[in-house]
Amino acid sequence: MKKTMVGPMGKKLIAAFVLASCTVWNAFCASLSFHVIQHNESLTDVCESALVIEDAILNYFFDAGYIVTNLPACVSKSEEQDKKFYQNGYNDAASGSFDDFVQIKLYFTGTEEENAKVALGNMKKISWKIVNTATGKVLEEGNQNVTVDVAVDSEKNVREFAKEFALHLNKVLGKRA
Repeated sequence: MKKTMVGPMGKKLIAAFVLASCTVWNAFCASLSFHVIQHNESLTDVCESALVIEDAILNYFFDAGYIVTNLPACVSKSEEQDKKFYQNGYNDAASGSFDDFVQIKLYFTGTEEENAKVALGNMKKISWKIVNTATGKVLEEGNQNVTVDVAVDSEKNVREFAKEFALHLNKVLGKRA
């Protein structure tokens, strides 16, 4: 039995092929960074419903094959704060070479006690802005009212709502491809 040895030139060619394959594979992976911002006059901490929405969106895009990251969900008390959060999120996404950045604002009503349960019933509106970080072009900016009877609401509803919302975002991101 004859042994075949790969010489130094062969090793370099194999290494170059592997590196090129990885580069090509990464070139086809879409990447996304997003930030969830919660609005509510009576809440000082991010409520569980907002965290569940954040988690469901992150999981949706990861499962869809995106390279995805997010800034931790936070509470905003003003439009001025929203603008600062947007600029910081956009800058982080662009410097991290992410394709797109999405700012998601969740508007809740009710007290801390009323928002302790994971439910959509206290969320009145969601708004978003999708921006391509390479061009700065706004791909979509919109909002949607949320109406759910809190008496029949559940965490399952929250996760389903977030999944449908993520599906919408994915459709918008896919239109430019």
